[in-house]
Amino acid sequence: MKGETQAVHLEKMMQKHKLYPEYELALSPILVKKNALKKLASGDLFLLGLPSLEMILLEEGNISANVVLNESGNSSKVKIIHRNKSTMKQTDSKKYQIVKFSFGVLQSRKLEVGHKIEIAQLNLHEVKLLVDGKNIAKGSLVNVDEEIAVQIDEVT
Repeated sequence: MKGETQAVHLEKMMQKHKLYPEYELALSPILVKKNALKKLASGDLFLLGLPSLEMILLEEGNISANVVLNESGNSSKVKIIHRNKSTMKQTDSKKYQIVKFSFGVLQSRKLEVGHKIEIAQLNLHEVKLLVDGKNIAKGSLVNVDEEIAVQIDEVT
């Protein structure tokens, strides 16, 4: 019994200890009317107007890099195309809120233009919609008229 407890404790310690910096892989955030967010339902679409899957890497709420999907063989990776150090825009608007579309968190030892980061642990078909850091819905990527969109699967 004591051995199990030590093993569980060691596992928790190792999960807290990060070898490399963590970045959140997300689509560029958009402004949405608060009324539209209140009426959000399963099956709704967010038309993003993106012809290709261009994403950003966020570190503690700041945009660190712009990335694109780079599939080679059986593995999926994102390739850094532009390095940024900018903050995400905040809004004081009473009518609009910023919606962030997150795929999850990944680790990378370096952020340089041209560097490829493995994303096998992430499912790019599932997207979390976040407003002020709170998960408001789950969705999936769809193609509408040759443009990328997010379809709402479940409202939380």
